[in-house]
Amino acid sequence: MGTFARALLVFGAVALLTAPAAVAATADRVDTVSAADQAAALAHWTPERMQQVSADPTEPGERTAQPWTGPAPAGVGRFFFTEVPGVDHWCTATAVTSKNRDTLITAAHCVHPGFTRDDTEIKVTNVVFVPGYDHGHAPRGVFAARGYVVPDDFSLAPRDVAMVVLATHNGRHISDVAGAQRIAFDTRPTGNASMFGYPGSIPVRGEFLLRCDVPVTFRPSSIGDTWDSPCDMAGGSSGGPFLTDFDGHTGTVFSVVSRGAMDVDLHTLSLEGPTLGDAANEVYQRASAM
Repeated sequence: MGTFARALLVFGAVALLTAPAAVAATADRVDTVSAADQAAALAHWTPERMQQVSADPTEPGERTAQPWTGPAPAGVGRFFFTEVPGVDHWCTATAVTSKNRDTLITAAHCVHPGFTRDDTEIKVTNVVFVPGYDHGHAPRGVFAARGYVVPDDFSLAPRDVAMVVLATHNGRHISDVAGAQRIAFDTRPTGNASMFGYPGSIPVRGEFLLRCDVPVTFRPSSIGDTWDSPCDMAGGSSGGPFLTDFDGHTGTVFSVVSRGAMDVDLHTLSLEGPTLGDAANEVYQRASAM
């Protein structure tokens, strides 16, 4: 099933924690993936398993978000992982321009889903990225993660961002194979944003890409600023990009889908994402150097 941090009337795979009055800059958290675990991830995610993970959706279809019918946007794809001890999930992620040409941006809760009721951290394994995923097809290959970086305070919604570093596929970097979106920090775009995701709603089941072309609203807060949008993509869109200046292929990432509000009928009403400030930039710089 797709993962989604949900607010208001619903509960999600990730607990929304109460934040302190102010958030100070903290150290990054870095995880690395062994070569053996990378190989295991690639073996785990067969085309059949990728489709099976989304076979039992419960959320109604989108009204605002529409199927994307153009060529695959640069670097956007479906991000698969397994929560230990063995539940498969997915999010959305995007390759961004970087020094190593291997870096993705997604939501932190896609690589650190939270804690169990006895306060044990939920870990993930079998982490792979499929750029341009469509109905079980991986037109640009399947890339295993070799590491990821999150802010130390990633459990707070305004810090819900992660950079994932991929291994090469057949000796080629993700940005060379699938392209990459630009990324900007401390920016406040105007006008509409393009938002992409692989939601797990009943008609979509994560099998094809949806897009919202919607206005976004800046929400300042003492615990960290966020962006709010009327995009209605269901769970599974977590980690998907907020893009400004999108020309049909590339744009500039300025946020990622973090959590959504839903009504009593499980329709998503809105999506929220963190601003990409100094903390996100530090995470990006560290991942780019891996």
